[in-house]
Amino acid sequence: MLILGGVGVLLLGLIIAVIMSLTGMFAGSETTGTRPSADPMLSSPRLGPSAGSGPQAEAALAQAPMLQLPVSAVSPRTLSTRSAGPPIALPQPEQVTGALVPTGFPGTEAGALAQLVELMKVGMADADPQTWARAYDSLAEPGALTAAQTRTSQDLVDLRRGSNMNPTGPLRSGMRISWAPTSVMVKGTTDDGSYTVACALGELVADNDGRVVSFGWGNCLPMRRVGDQWRIASGPTAATAPSAWPGSDEAVSAGWRDITR
Repeated sequence: MLILGGVGVLLLGLIIAVIMSLTGMFAGSETTGTRPSADPMLSSPRLGPSAGSGPQAEAALAQAPMLQLPVSAVSPRTLSTRSAGPPIALPQPEQVTGALVPTGFPGTEAGALAQLVELMKVGMADADPQTWARAYDSLAEPGALTAAQTRTSQDLVDLRRGSNMNPTGPLRSGMRISWAPTSVMVKGTTDDGSYTVACALGELVADNDGRVVSFGWGNCLPMRRVGDQWRIASGPTAATAPSAWPGSDEAVSAGWRDITR
């Protein structure tokens, strides 16, 4: 829910910062990309289209543009009567104790999605770039984009700067920022099943003593199966995710599907 009445300077700054940072999320090619044409209702066990195998196939999959949406699509709006497909059931982690980010997901596309969701839940806490870096680094394989180079890190830096908050560290008294997952999609998977571009969408909530601002915030990352774990893959990072208000017509058009546990 977006509450404008009585919102203080801090939250107004946060609104501006989020919009400014999300504007960067939609920058890129001037040509509007389209999402993969795979029908999510097909009975195939795959949640996304196949994309060949090997470094070239991985790079092409990661860098292929996704549907571009207007910045306004992230704001709260009426929920759609349509869906992009049935809900996707995400598995539970097997390794929670002693891990910064829960791990131990199966070597399936749903497992890759679940790993990304856990990364986002931990890494987006308090919109702190250092928290994101620690969570990201705990899952990144050698050769992956550094945490500071990710668009998520850059957006969090801009958000804090635009809101006149400390660059890192605890938020001001009475303020909380969190990210709650709502939807996922698989952009594609290589034929050998070892590499998946996973995407997660959630609600970014800023609460300042009960005054709340909410936006949709999505992210895509390339995930590679290494041993019995999903890791953030080396090589090119994924193209910008289409951020939208969860459950809206825009989110459905982009291909976001609800999650279940």
